[in-house]
Amino acid sequence: MKPLLDLPFLSHGHATLRDVEESVRFYRDFLGLDVLKTSKRTLVARLGSNTAIVGVTIGEKGLAKAQRPWLQNAHFGFDVATGDDVKAARELSLEHQASFNIQNVGDLIESNEGHSFMLLDQDGNYWEILENPAGGYAGLFEGDCDISHALRSFSEEDADQRTSVLKPRLMSHLTCEVIDLEKSHAFYEEMFGFEMVQLSPKRLLARLNSVAVIDIIETDTTVREHKMHNHIGFDVAGPAIVDAAREIIVENQERFGFEVIHKTSGSHGSYGFTFSDLDNNAWQIEDYPRGGYYWMFEQGGDLENPFQPNIAGVGDWHDLIDPDTYEYHHQI
Repeated sequence: MKPLLDLPFLSHGHATLRDVEESVRFYRDFLGLDVLKTSKRTLVARLGSNTAIVGVTIGEKGLAKAQRPWLQNAHFGFDVATGDDVKAARELSLEHQASFNIQNVGDLIESNEGHSFMLLDQDGNYWEILENPAGGYAGLFEGDCDISHALRSFSEEDADQRTSVLKPRLMSHLTCEVIDLEKSHAFYEEMFGFEMVQLSPKRLLARLNSVAVIDIIETDTTVREHKMHNHIGFDVAGPAIVDAAREIIVENQERFGFEVIHKTSGSHGSYGFTFSDLDNNAWQIEDYPRGGYYWMFEQGGDLENPFQPNIAGVGDWHDLIDPDTYEYHHQI
């Protein structure tokens, strides 16, 4: 069945920050992610694929105002090879807890899927370190998917030069919670075209041409507001496709019970919109290059100007792509 929206791959998840410099230090020096500071208030991070974490500083007052008891169910997951690696990572986390302002290092959990534990960082975001096979959750899905954009610019032959405290090998998942798994399953499949694997009566994995997946869990959380700052995003090739996607969302608002559909606007040098689904989860659809944020990493180093390239005479990312294919050009 053809989905209502034609989306290329899982582009990014969103995290909130208090202090971008301290967050860069935690993401890069503790977790071992590739990190770019894209402005005084924002960063982009990735590990193992081009599905990125976009971090935005909203400050102490903003974080305090947004009551988010569901944040543990909006965590990011990072894989290590064995249960012993999970245990070692937890010991290192306890050892370095104070120096990286980690609020809490969770208990070691053992389940049928292996060992894991949860970290609560200085900004209130949650991070799961878990035992998972090479390739993350790919083995649970039937067949292969097109991960050409998700892995653009990555090479298995690249040596790991990280000097971080932890060295997970892959960001394997982002999580979101739902109220009724069966009802949401139908929505995700029909609207987004996700490949779906049901792991239990209250848990689904969703994949869209990506290495990282969305881990969907049914919860009884009562407060579900303030999720726009923790949205999940997809990129499309051009403003016209953004507008067409928004029209489809509006046409299906009553049918799928969408809470809020924001107007289109320009941000981060792109054009897009966000909307809230029947579970109050937030999603973004934006005009951005094929492969998402990977062009920033290809530029090499921190960007000199907020959301701008590091090439003299180039105004923004639109000057770095082929207008027909929306592919990033390595050379101008």
